[in-house]
Amino acid sequence: MAIATAPLQLSAEATIETTIELRWSPPESDGGDIITGYFIERSLNGAAFATLVADTGNDDTFFTDSTLSARDNGKYRVSAINVSGTGPPSNLASATTSTSEAQTIKELLFNNWSLTGELSKIVTSNMTEVVNFINRDQVPGNKKAKMVTVQKINAIGDQDITEHPTYFEQSELFEITCFLQVPDSADDLFNVWIDLMQQMTSEVIRILKILYSPSSGTGEFFRTITSWTKDDTFFPDEPMLVRTLRFTVNRILSNSDEVFIGYPGAIGSNGVLVFDTSESSGDNLPASDYIYTQVYRVEVVQGWRNIPYITTDSPQTTAIPIYYRGAFAGRFTCMMDLKKSDITPATLNSLSQIFLPQNNGELGTAVFLHNVGNTEVPPVILSETLFVNITETQKITENEELVKFHIRGNLTQPSTYATL
Repeated sequence: MAIATAPLQLSAEATIETTIELRWSPPESDGGDIITGYFIERSLNGAAFATLVADTGNDDTFFTDSTLSARDNGKYRVSAINVSGTGPPSNLASATTSTSEAQTIKELLFNNWSLTGELSKIVTSNMTEVVNFINRDQVPGNKKAKMVTVQKINAIGDQDITEHPTYFEQSELFEITCFLQVPDSADDLFNVWIDLMQQMTSEVIRILKILYSPSSGTGEFFRTITSWTKDDTFFPDEPMLVRTLRFTVNRILSNSDEVFIGYPGAIGSNGVLVFDTSESSGDNLPASDYIYTQVYRVEVVQGWRNIPYITTDSPQTTAIPIYYRGAFAGRFTCMMDLKKSDITPATLNSLSQIFLPQNNGELGTAVFLHNVGNTEVPPVILSETLFVNITETQKITENEELVKFHIRGNLTQPSTYATL
């Protein structure tokens, strides 16, 4: 009899925020006797390996480590046990537990909370009751006077998912509730506390926009929906102001994080369309590059015209066309919600100058960098260089909508691609 050889193909996967699941294959050799259990070791957050399970007591080739906290990193190795003793360890496998989205939002609110005085998150000299933050509901009968709670409330599962062949849409619903207990219900003071509650709700919205906004640079959010509800109680002894925000986050995610995403949030403050002054030509170029941050629906169509040549093997056979490559042709179009800064002399010297007319009558060439990113960390940016003669601008106005500009032009040469 002998000890077993090392277990094979150990893997680790974080399943929920406090759990890592281990799986492995039995050893190639059991040493001539049955496997009675497995010895499991763990290194937690870089510490030395220590015994997690001295003996599982069975020959199951899986184990769930549920002793973790959010964002813990666990490295594992497994050894087989038979009557002769404990064999050598397997390969190392590691995984890191995630943090719940509610915890992320709670930490975001706490870290960025800027209100002071009665609504401070830290104790001050004249105020000891601070605003508290938790990622669950308050406990009935033990509610804090000033509290912000965050809960994920999707009815079924963690999120609602609509699947497509190569990507999926994920919708998550949260409730963020602000509690503010009014110490005095007198009319002359109650309005003061109503104003304090308004400050709390406005602060929540401000902070959420730091991260949960299509233009915040997260690279995956494409829509958020917010709506407040009021559930104030006015008991004479302890009136409580309560405002609840139903906050829906809709994401569009590819099955691969390498796929490029065509909207501004993918690359944050870098925008999606950059006017490149050094490469453009014209008599009245702007002084420096300019980033258009409100550009969308960018379309580029390009190719070569086909020139047919008809050939036949003999006068009696059917004509056979052969196509040759002709002159290059391409079109560029985009939509813009122009800001005031987009049409000042520092950019393109007013919108009419986007054509870059030259004194000899020719159109100048505007060089744009069209940038889109993916969701890798850090993101990879796909940058397309476009050489464009702007030929047409169209202003579109509708009731209760932003003014839109439709820009069209001809490509003067094939575009080029690079990753940044």
